[in-house]
Amino acid sequence: MLWLNTHSGRNATNKGWMLLTQAIKLIRNQSSSFRGALRASGVMAFAGMGDALLYPVLPVYGKELGFSVFFIGVLLSVNRFVRILANTPIANLITKMGMRNMLLITSLLAVITTFVYGLKLGLIAFLIARILWGLSYSGLKTATLSYAAKAEDNSGLAFGLSQSIQSLGALFVLWFGPILIQEIGFQNGFFIISGLGLIGISMAYSLPKISAEDSGDPAQSKVTFYPNSINLLVVALSISIDGILVVTLAHLLNTSGISSGELLVYVALYLLLKRLFLILFSFVGGMLSLHYSASKLFAISVIGCLFAMALISLNFIITGIILAFLCNTIVVTFSPLVAVKQQKNALQAISSVSTWWDLGAAIGALIGIFIIEILGRQNLFLSLLIITTIIFINYILKNAKPSHSAI
Repeated sequence: MLWLNTHSGRNATNKGWMLLTQAIKLIRNQSSSFRGALRASGVMAFAGMGDALLYPVLPVYGKELGFSVFFIGVLLSVNRFVRILANTPIANLITKMGMRNMLLITSLLAVITTFVYGLKLGLIAFLIARILWGLSYSGLKTATLSYAAKAEDNSGLAFGLSQSIQSLGALFVLWFGPILIQEIGFQNGFFIISGLGLIGISMAYSLPKISAEDSGDPAQSKVTFYPNSINLLVVALSISIDGILVVTLAHLLNTSGISSGELLVYVALYLLLKRLFLILFSFVGGMLSLHYSASKLFAISVIGCLFAMALISLNFIITGIILAFLCNTIVVTFSPLVAVKQQKNALQAISSVSTWWDLGAAIGALIGIFIIEILGRQNLFLSLLIITTIIFINYILKNAKPSHSAI
């Protein structure tokens, strides 16, 4: 029995190394667009650290900074509302100025906003910084996905690895950030994080100069905001997981006798786990896309998200949270690719799915803390399960045609 366990363990290790070796060989043989997508994802990793740290910090320390519960929700969600309006104009701006220049400007803006968080200048300054971060993130994400979309060969792998690399910065800061803030304080902690963001600017400068796709038709707001089946599904999942579940982690994990410092660590650990899943399973999803269609991986992951909501409503909270974060990783990774394959204009598709994802996350972050206190955990997540299931059935029916299923 011991020999069998050891032998099976060696086989699993060998398969893991074979998967990693295959990925490295594929990356070396890819185009400059593919490598540019990976490097642009590195820029996003450094640029997004300040924002990632706010999500566990503000719900715990917001009142000490003078912010009410309402304004904590506003500060965590306003950047997403900005992106809802900015995604389409920025997509058109990328066509004119190029992906590299957009990443240079937005990575610099990200460093500035993170530094402003640490200045503790009050609500108005914090709000302005969050608005500027919303503009910055919109440019960072759209430009990075544009690099990935131009890697036409093995595009699933490009999207998977890109999402994985983007999450490295948040993974680091969610582990290191709470410890740093507890040791040297809120202000100095964010100053250090903003300094690390300078690395992202240097990476943006080294990006290849590749022009964005110009299909002749600019991205249009009326197309961006059209509620087609994938957009409705994206917004429902985003409200549920990236919005409500993320901002209510403190509520779900809170027990009697736990201090605010301990609760911060617990919340940060789960957000850290969410980012770890993005790193690991985006990579795995990218490799699986070499053998299975992105649409199938996307649909299976949506089913997993629905099951996770059911578990949380039935009081299997820890299992539900973990499953939701795991399956949401694949949904986040492949929803832009599924959208791109359904439209001729890649920037329009990226703008649309990003906007609806931002809309859902913004709504969820804004109402999450209030609505869970009104409805309670069970009623809230049961309602989300029913609504999202109906929307998913609609998506399956609308995309059952052969022209949409082969991705």
